[in-house]
Amino acid sequence: MVYAYIRVSTDKQSVENQEYEILRFADTKEMRVNEWIKETVSGTKNHRDRKLGEVIERLKKGDIMIVSEISRLGRSLMEVMGILNVLMEKGVQVYSVKEKYEPGKKEQIKKLLKISLF
Repeated sequence: MVYAYIRVSTDKQSVENQEYEILRFADTKEMRVNEWIKETVSGTKNHRDRKLGEVIERLKKGDIMIVSEISRLGRSLMEVMGILNVLMEKGVQVYSVKEKYEPGKKEQIKKLLKISLF
């Protein structure tokens, strides 16, 4: 299954830009998004208390998670890295459109560590 996760912080923001970027990315990778997870919630709220937490619980080995940018997963670098760790341990492939993060590219993890999420 291919999941796309979109988060905006306020109801004044729109999910359309993120959705467009993910659709365009998925098309280039010849993927079809099976489920869209969209929510309006602050990134400061723990991922377990968001829709993201529910999705992470049911993801299985071989599933794919696409985000428009890695900062959509969480507000702090520690939280994002923790989420990525859980997903990798579950065998979930994570793609980030903006940062061009893809599974199996270890040099990208170093690049992610340099990204400011604030």
